[in-house]
Amino acid sequence: MTALEARAEKPPPLFAWQARIFSLLWLAYASYYLCRLNFAAAQPAILKDFPDWTSAKIGVIPSVYSGVYAIGQLVNGQLSVRLGARRMMTVAMLVAGVANLLLSQVSSYELMIVLWGLNGFAQSAGWSLAVGAMANWTPKERRGFVIGLLSTCYMLGNVFAWLLAGAMVEGYGWRAAFAVPALVILPMAIVFALFVRNRPEDAGLPPVVEEPKAEPGKSSAQISSAEVLRMTFTNRVLLVLAAAFFCANAVRYAFMNWTIQYMAQFHGEEHTGVFKAVALPLIGIVGAVGAGWASDRFFGGRRAPLAAIMLTLLAGLCVAFAYVPRGQTLVAMVMLGVAGLLIYGPDMLMSGAATVDFSHPRAASAATGLTMSTGALGAVFSGAGIGWVLDQAHGEWTTAFYVLAGLALVPALLMATLWNARPKSKS
Repeated sequence: MTALEARAEKPPPLFAWQARIFSLLWLAYASYYLCRLNFAAAQPAILKDFPDWTSAKIGVIPSVYSGVYAIGQLVNGQLSVRLGARRMMTVAMLVAGVANLLLSQVSSYELMIVLWGLNGFAQSAGWSLAVGAMANWTPKERRGFVIGLLSTCYMLGNVFAWLLAGAMVEGYGWRAAFAVPALVILPMAIVFALFVRNRPEDAGLPPVVEEPKAEPGKSSAQISSAEVLRMTFTNRVLLVLAAAFFCANAVRYAFMNWTIQYMAQFHGEEHTGVFKAVALPLIGIVGAVGAGWASDRFFGGRRAPLAAIMLTLLAGLCVAFAYVPRGQTLVAMVMLGVAGLLIYGPDMLMSGAATVDFSHPRAASAATGLTMSTGALGAVFSGAGIGWVLDQAHGEWTTAFYVLAGLALVPALLMATLWNARPKSKS
C-alpha cells in the first residue's frame, strides 16, 4: 500500500468528525423547527380565515401536537437505543416534511389536528436523539458547553422559522408558511442520512466517552431495552428533572405558541409582530450557551443551581409582563429578550446537559426522551390551556402571565432540591 493510499484510507482526525457531526445535528434540528413553529406564525392568519374559531379551539392543535410528541419521546427514546439517531432522524424529517406539505393544502379542522399530531410524533425523534448522538462524541468535561452550543439550533431555528413563516404569510398567505419549510427539511434528511455517524466507533475512531463497566459476561453494547428502562425510571435525579421540566416546558411553549398572537392582539402589531417576537429566541441563545458554560466553569458541572436561579427570575419577569402598558412594543420586545435568556438557559440545562450527566451513556437518548416527554405533556397546557385562560379573561393577558409565573416557580423549587447533584464520574 502506498503512502497516498494509506492517507486516503485513514479516517479524518477526531476534531474534524466532531465538527461534522455537530454541524449536521445543528442543521437537522434547526430544520425541524422550520416545520414546527411555523404554526405559531401562521396562527393569526388562520384565525382570520376561520373567524368562528376561538383561542381555545385553535390552541387544541398545538396541544395535540404536544401530547403526541410526549408519547413519541418515550417510544423513540427506546427505539433509538437500537436504531440510532442517523436512521431515526432521517425518517422523522421525511415524515415532518410530508405532514407540513399536506397541511398546506387542507381546510378541515380535524385534518389539521391529525396532520399536526403526525408532525408531533415525527418531531419527537429529534432533540433526544441529537443530544444522545452528540454525547457520544463529547467528553464529560466539555459537555455542558458543547450541548449549550448545540441548543442554539432550536433558538436560531425558532428565529428562522418565525421569520420565514412570517414572510410567507405576509407575501403568499398562511398555507405557504407550511409548504416552503417542508421543501427545506426534505433534502436536509437526505444529507443527514449520508454523512452522519452515531458514534466515533462507526467512523473507525476510538470511543470518546468512557463507559461504566458492564456486568460480568455482558458488554455495555448488550444492554437490553428493559435494562435501559430500569436505569432510567429508577434514577431519582432524572425523575426530579422530568417533573421540573414538565412545568418549565409549559412556560417555554406558552411563549413560543402565543408571543406572536400577544404582539398582534395586545400591542396591535398584526404585520410586524413576528419580526419583533424573534427577540425571545434570539437572546435565548445567550442564555443557553452562557448557562452551559457557567455550569461547567463556576458550578463544577452542577446544572441545578443555575437552573433554579434563572427560573426564579423568570417567574418574577412573568409577573412584570402583566404590567406592560398596551402598545408599548419596545418595552415588550426588550422583556421578551430577557424572557428568552431566562427560559432557554434552564431549558438546555434540564433537557440536555443534566439529563446526559446522570444517565448511562447507552441510555442517554432514552433518559432525554423521558425528560422531553414530560416536558411535552407540560406543553399540552400551553396550547389549549392558555387559550382557555385567554377566553375566560375575554382576551386580557394579565391572568395568563400570572399563571406562567406560578408555573416557572415550581421547577425552580424542584431544581433547588438537586443543588449539590453532580455528574457521574464516568459518563
